[in-house]
Amino acid sequence: MVANKQDRRERDTRRGRLGLGRYQTLVKSLVGVTRLAFEARATATLLGLEGPLRHAIRSDLCLQSWGWAEADAMAREVLGDAFRKVGATRPTWNEGQRDWTVEAGTLIERTCCVRCHGPLPDGRPKFCSDLCKRSHYNHLGSLRAATEDQVLQMAVRST
Repeated sequence: MVANKQDRRERDTRRGRLGLGRYQTLVKSLVGVTRLAFEARATATLLGLEGPLRHAIRSDLCLQSWGWAEADAMAREVLGDAFRKVGATRPTWNEGQRDWTVEAGTLIERTCCVRCHGPLPDGRPKFCSDLCKRSHYNHLGSLRAATEDQVLQMAVRST
């Protein structure tokens, strides 16, 4: 409960820095842009512009002397409110994976290991070794258990 209060205070501080009127105007504009792009079939889902919009908002805030992490948190928050208002629902992590979207009975022909990208030995359909298999599934487990901020840190470290 204390953590929720602290999170709420931090969120309100960020919103205050942006200004309530500007925040609400930005959310309203994002709802319009998101709906327009989806209805025009420019995006496959209501979440289709999330990456470019988040980047644009974060970039604009950074140019206004916001720190990167604070600007990213605000961009995430503004987009979250806009997506809630437009009724966008995010798929589960599993539904977003390539293996999940493959139709039943369709085989994925792989020539390299999913983990290390080395050549696959005969009889190994996905991983070149048990080590790569364990490593891959351990990594997926840590991603599934992580919060959005932790996933962001993992992504930054992997580049």
